[in-house]
Amino acid sequence: MTNAPTLISPRHIVVATDFSACSDEAFKRADAMAAALDAQLSLLHVVQPLPVVSAWGDPGSAAWIGLEALQQAGDAALRRQLDAHPQRQCREVGLHCRIGHARRDLGTQAQDLGGDLLVLGTHSPRGLGQRLLGSTAQAAVHGAPLPLLVCRRPAHSPWRRVLAASDFSPASATAVALAERLAPDAERRLLHVHAPLPEATLALMRPDPAQLEHFRAEAEAAASQTFGALCEAHPTWIGLFRRGEPEDTTLREAQSLQIDLIALGTRGHGPWLGSLLGSIGQRVLAQADADVLIVPEAASRLAAG
Repeated sequence: MTNAPTLISPRHIVVATDFSACSDEAFKRADAMAAALDAQLSLLHVVQPLPVVSAWGDPGSAAWIGLEALQQAGDAALRRQLDAHPQRQCREVGLHCRIGHARRDLGTQAQDLGGDLLVLGTHSPRGLGQRLLGSTAQAAVHGAPLPLLVCRRPAHSPWRRVLAASDFSPASATAVALAERLAPDAERRLLHVHAPLPEATLALMRPDPAQLEHFRAEAEAAASQTFGALCEAHPTWIGLFRRGEPEDTTLREAQSLQIDLIALGTRGHGPWLGSLLGSIGQRVLAQADADVLIVPEAASRLAAG
């Protein structure tokens, strides 16, 4: 797909918070974006209830208790976090404490609020890699049909350089359009990495060398033509056509160009965490120093509709 969907603009930005300093930075970034886009802004905290087993030790008597107290404590913490930002640009901010399991429910909770962009804060790339394996960030990349912005750069640092990685999918087209909307003044580069044929498949099939070389040349020519059309559709972007492994090449380009924001789409079958594992999405999230905008395939369908 070479044509991007109609330029999309978030109408409701939801910031997931665990009341950490990273969440504060994510909120400040989201506050500035919401003000610039005239979008609604909400803070969301998902608190997990505590199981209590009776004194008799009967496993069947386990119960979830204290929901009202948890709700009140979460509401109070949200108000304190909001009060800690008196200079915010958005005066009206929705505060939402929900009872649930963050690893499972965060994405759907944000969607249920009407959010069309979910924002998370995190520390270093290593910290995010750990979170992807067992924390709130994993919840955001597991089945959430809305774009996710993972913020690790200080909120006061503007996005001066943006890199969008395109695989010609609807999701990556939406990522390009959304990145352009979020960072209108940035220097923008559009990257396509033409990947080599899988060695394991070649070893299994053992194609004729001459036919293989012909197929490789045709495939690269087709990719180059498609990318050329994509660049024509986005004249304000600088096109970068590269050969290599998409994960390594994207990370190398982002580091070399000192990119502030990386945008990409993910596609796969079922929950889109599955499409991240072992893929460009996981590697970029785990290793890039930049903020990362990820658009799942489900969100691209919504934007197109």
